[in-house]
Amino acid sequence: MKKFLCLLLTVIIFSFIISAKPLEVWLTGLTNEELSIFREMAIDYTQKYGTEVVLTNLSWSDFENRFILAAASHETPDIGGMGPLFAPELGLRGAVIDLKANFSDFSEVASRVPPNFFRALSYQGSIFGIPYNANVTVGFQRNDILQQLGFSTELKTWDEIRAILPKAQVKDSNIALQCGLSENVYADLNIFMWQHGGDDFTPDLRKSGFDSPQSIKAFKEYVELYTKYKILKEVPFFQAFSTGELFYMLQYQNMYTNLKTAAPQIAGKWNMVQVPGTYQGKDLKRTASAGGAALTIFRDSKMKKEAWNFIRWITEVRVQAEFSKQVTTKIPGSIFVPSNREAVLKLDMPQEAIQLMLKAVDEGSISIYGLVAPKLRRRYLQFAAHEAILQGVDPETAIRKYADEHNVEIKKKEKEYARFIATLLKEQGK
Repeated sequence: MKKFLCLLLTVIIFSFIISAKPLEVWLTGLTNEELSIFREMAIDYTQKYGTEVVLTNLSWSDFENRFILAAASHETPDIGGMGPLFAPELGLRGAVIDLKANFSDFSEVASRVPPNFFRALSYQGSIFGIPYNANVTVGFQRNDILQQLGFSTELKTWDEIRAILPKAQVKDSNIALQCGLSENVYADLNIFMWQHGGDDFTPDLRKSGFDSPQSIKAFKEYVELYTKYKILKEVPFFQAFSTGELFYMLQYQNMYTNLKTAAPQIAGKWNMVQVPGTYQGKDLKRTASAGGAALTIFRDSKMKKEAWNFIRWITEVRVQAEFSKQVTTKIPGSIFVPSNREAVLKLDMPQEAIQLMLKAVDEGSISIYGLVAPKLRRRYLQFAAHEAILQGVDPETAIRKYADEHNVEIKKKEKEYARFIATLLKEQGK
């Protein structure tokens, strides 16, 4: 009789879970294998909180349109996983909620993630998302080539890189930045800007930061790598690094597992390192890109509590470490770096690589959110770089030109967003 009652209770509970409204989660940019792992792991959330999770994957090419259309029709998911700079865009327009203002334990959850990750997710004190993963730009160097050339393998600064280049190029080896002259040129340029103390905006976000003395100095240094030092504009990174055509390159952390699994011929000849840095006084700044996709909660969701529980759950050390382990095991050559700093310590990597990853995460940064859409302000940097490198325009002239255009756009956006900002501040009680 007791067994029958237990079985009946189990069936009733299970039936309730199945019949209840599921939590809808739209994520962006996952592979089919990653999505499958997420779905398997979401069973743990269901068992813990009693809510079924339905996961949908969007592509990077159209995720913004999908979320905008969903918000306009008021048929949104409960949670949206998206590029971090897009979260405040939706937040200012009232489509996703300010997590900091709505959940009393926000600070505890946010403390799991490096503070710099929130630069892209914040505006006027509001925070619209929590990162659940990390993408980190690191360096990869061929130690054997450096030793053959008579140089140290402990490269710390761009000055050291520039000193090596002439001798390496004679031997048909070179370096490559992560993005070349593609539309993602901003990612390389931001590294130099941050290391010199510059940024995309002034601290109050009211003017362009492109024409600050620090940013101009950084832009000139970046341009000279192509015009004076003749680094490669475009190259098949994996192949060129494997053959020695590159002795140094900047890439995301995924290259580490790619080289480990698919380049056995150079095993023991290379190393993953922090990006080269720039001295500001006595301090060596090795800042590079570090940030992650963000989870937001839509205002139209009727399941905000359940959605917040999901965000809490997915950023736990245990869950992040397990997801990382599953990705490494089931998808050879792949790596998932958690946003939770403590979970990074549990990566299936040698301790030396883990400590390097931690330093890159802790010292890294991400684009700051400002009212000008990321695609537009990043095009300004792309156009400036192309004019200076490909057309021979004076670098300072080029960057000042597009700083002026950036400033014009900032003023337009301040007028366009004025009512949204007023509503946001009113909700905060300011």
